[in-house]
Amino acid sequence: MFNSSWAYLKHMGKSLLLMSGGLDSSSVAFYLSKKGIDFDCIIFNYGQKSARMQLKASKEICRKLNKKLIKINIKQVRRPFVEGLWLKPHEPIVHRNLVIIPIALALAKERGYEEVILCTVKEDCEFERERFYVIKKLKELAEILGVELSTPFAGFPKWLLLKIGIQSGLDPQLTYSCLLGHKYHCGQCSQCRKRIEAFKILKIKDPTVYLS
Repeated sequence: MFNSSWAYLKHMGKSLLLMSGGLDSSSVAFYLSKKGIDFDCIIFNYGQKSARMQLKASKEICRKLNKKLIKINIKQVRRPFVEGLWLKPHEPIVHRNLVIIPIALALAKERGYEEVILCTVKEDCEFERERFYVIKKLKELAEILGVELSTPFAGFPKWLLLKIGIQSGLDPQLTYSCLLGHKYHCGQCSQCRKRIEAFKILKIKDPTVYLS
């Protein structure tokens, strides 16, 4: 089962937070920082179109929080996943967690991190049906390595995690969610729609600039 508790104060060692620069991981970063949790951040470029903007947002979040950002560039891994496709997807690897999480776990094991934190939320399983079972097996892998793979907000809807982030000091303008990777959010992709919905549910002004 996913750990959906956000009373997240159990750590003795240091954690590694999977960062994308979006609302979810940025909210978790601000929350953990406010609670005094010791952590570094890690971001992956696996060939996604939004990699450049995700990195830009993540750098700003980490700068604000004075946190180390570890950058992993494996963008060439996308090639066999999209080879022969006439329309290249924004997200080249549907099951990207199978690629990036084992690397994060290996790094955590070898560099002495106690855990890897995955900022998945309830809505994520809507577009990746197998995610629950994939993460469950990856948790077993982490256990073999003596590292914990934590999903403390998996039972939370995006709007609630955003609320926690804002209450912890997050400025949503610093974050980036769009799959297209342009300067401004498209307003139409699945991530933009979920972003828009989160602000609507919270009934607060969405500061994001959308192209449509």
